[in-house]
Amino acid sequence: MTTGICPKCNGSEISVVANTATEVAISLGWTATAFLNYYVCTNCGYVELFVQDEKLLPKLAEKYPKVS
Repeated sequence: MTTGICPKCNGSEISVVANTATEVAISLGWTATAFLNYYVCTNCGYVELFVQDEKLLPKLAEKYPKVS
């Protein structure tokens, strides 16, 4: 949805919600947290979450198991 197109309905009405009061984050340890942005299709209601800081992706890959 970061391209502005919903993968479920092909709609182009996408809103980005960042830095909300109900912040969702992934803990990477005592000193690092990966905060997430919500991408919401306001046509069908589908939601995707994306890590705000892409530089944290290697730490996520190192800490959490991969899908097999």
